[in-house]
Amino acid sequence: MSRRADKKAETRESILSASLGLFQQRGYRETTMRDIAAAADIALGTTYNYFPTKEHLALAFFERSLERVMQRYRREADDGMALEERVFLLLAIQVEEMTPYSAFLHAVLPQAAAPGSRLSPFGAEVGRLKHRFLELVTEIVAEASACGELPDLPGYRAMLLQAFWVYDLGILLFWLNDDSEGSAETYALIDRSLRFLIGALREGGAMDVLSLAETGREGREAGAAGDDAG
Repeated sequence: MSRRADKKAETRESILSASLGLFQQRGYRETTMRDIAAAADIALGTTYNYFPTKEHLALAFFERSLERVMQRYRREADDGMALEERVFLLLAIQVEEMTPYSAFLHAVLPQAAAPGSRLSPFGAEVGRLKHRFLELVTEIVAEASACGELPDLPGYRAMLLQAFWVYDLGILLFWLNDDSEGSAETYALIDRSLRFLIGALREGGAMDVLSLAETGREGREAGAAGDDAG
């Protein structure tokens, strides 16, 4: 990497780190781009050049977190792990990486739920990150199918991935509201739910499990249609 590229990466990281600190201390809505520029000791115009809006900063955080989760998973996953162990590891790493930023996530959650927000977990902006995350999940599922841990699910792989995305969001929402020591209840939920879901897939209950995702998708589409009509 050139010296110029190094400097740009350093500036970008300074702005992102400053924004995360302020979001956690003051709140997402209360923090302004001017506040962020001042905290990073970077000109306001330069700050806008790197991140046009606070939503872009939040997206950059999610992208950085995803990269760290994927890197850690690839380092820590062992070839001898069973499917439940692999998925548990992935979700546990996700919780561990997010834990230092729980205040920020609480602050940004209402914005993610706002209509038209770039931060919507079902929107196009987050969809790019979702695609990268589900590529890793696809690898995990393919490995499990190849070694006989899961039955082959021709035609249902895409639905399975969508079901996992919704499941993952549910785990994160539970964790955000988990006040048990060391997020013990979250880890217990992951363990119990994975045993049930993967067990259902193995025992031929795939359609029952996957239909949950389809029902959720239809509900979201119906809700969106109702909003448009209103």
